[in-house]
Amino acid sequence: MLSSNKKPQDKSTTFGFLFYFVALLGWSIYDFFVTGTTGWQVPILFLGFAIYLWTKVFYQQRKIKETVKESELKLK
Repeated sequence: MLSSNKKPQDKSTTFGFLFYFVALLGWSIYDFFVTGTTGWQVPILFLGFAIYLWTKVFYQQRKIKETVKESELKLK
């Protein structure tokens, strides 16, 4: 993937996750005050948060490996 396409994709992914996070957090807080329980929103929120962070770490490690490979090729 071209680096020029990578940055807008990272930004849109982050904005999408922030919307998802705020919507589920707001819904769980509302549900907690109305019913006294948080319901399924919190487990879904934590699962989505874990997946989002795992993919960020995975792609960051991938980027580091590509950078190391490129620098090794330049040294040869």
